Amino acid sequence: MNKDKFLALDCNQRVAFVNDLLKNNHDLQQVADKIGINYSTFTKVMQEDDYVYIKRENQYYKFVRNVNTISSVDNSADELTAFINENLEVLKKLIEKYKRNDDFTIDKKIFASKLSTKTFRMPEELYQQFVRTCEKEFPHLKIQDIIAQLLLNFSNNYSNS
Repeated sequence: MNKDKFLALDCNQRVAFVNDLLKNNHDLQQVADKIGINYSTFTKVMQEDDYVYIKRENQYYKFVRNVNTISSVDNSADELTAFINENLEVLKKLIEKYKRNDDFTIDKKIFASKLSTKTFRMPEELYQQFVRTCEKEFPHLKIQDIIAQLLLNFSNNYSNS
């Protein structure tokens, strides 16, 4: 790379280029010579945008003036991206369901009430179809809570009071 191309790079690209050369057993003088720029000019240009040379690391790093402006390195973003990529189809289905307002929610009253055990008679095929639907569409809900919500919905829809 020549001097003009080097100076045309933005600070971050310059630092990346120089750090790469420094990793390959070059020192600062050799890097300046390779670019074709005076050593003093090279070091001055490299200090732009608050970059500093750390000799023991043989690399340039961004100088931080205010510790509060440092954002902590968060590897959970990579984990989150991987999770989203793995579950993209499921997430799309959930979003579609939400858009159609097709989600089944359980009223808080159901959990706050005293429980009562009742026996209902119904066709086995109807019950099995209901269970399959519940397990497929609402695996996060208990069947007894779904039945209780359905009873509450029925009461709310058809009650005169």
